[in-house]
Amino acid sequence: MDKDTAVSNTGHVGRRGAIVLPAASRRRYGLADGSLFISEEREDGILIRRAKAVPSELDDVRQEIRVGLDQLKRGEGLDGEKVFAEMKQMSTAFRAKKKK
Repeated sequence: MDKDTAVSNTGHVGRRGAIVLPAASRRRYGLADGSLFISEEREDGILIRRAKAVPSELDDVRQEIRVGLDQLKRGEGLDGEKVFAEMKQMSTAFRAKKKK
């Protein structure tokens, strides 16, 4: 089925305000358990679109990568254990933010 073709399905709102979409709609738009979406209020209703999460500090991460690449180009060594510990700490912090 073409995504440009309008399809009408019904869903419902659960006890705690969870919006339940029909399985066919979830499959069509690649929404699975835990998927993120954006809801946008419109004059004629609410538009629901898939969303993709990216770290808000993406520019900071890119800058750190550039610094690391510059260090490698200059022949500066990296302490593998220190790098691993920092990456683990960053990953833990990112997951904690994501759960909020």
